[in-house]
Amino acid sequence: MAVAQIPRRKPARDTEGAAAKFIEGASSGARIVPPADDLVAAGKRTPAMIRFDTNLLARVDRAAKQRGVSRSAWVAFTLSKALDDDEQA
Repeated sequence: MAVAQIPRRKPARDTEGAAAKFIEGASSGARIVPPADDLVAAGKRTPAMIRFDTNLLARVDRAAKQRGVSRSAWVAFTLSKALDDDEQA
């Protein structure tokens, strides 16, 4: 009978530390965003950081709420419409 080598075990993962790190990141408002290449390859939308004046953002939120859509959806639709109108002019 042949002697078989005992398989090596992977070291145990630090699940407690990983969970604590995840929770810490969530409470600090940090977001983990996949690389843009992954999003484009998957056909998903690419996140973009933009800053708004507080009053303008309140107006955007009201307009989105009136239409029953998210802020992001309203901004994307409005920008798309403006670009389409611009191309037709």
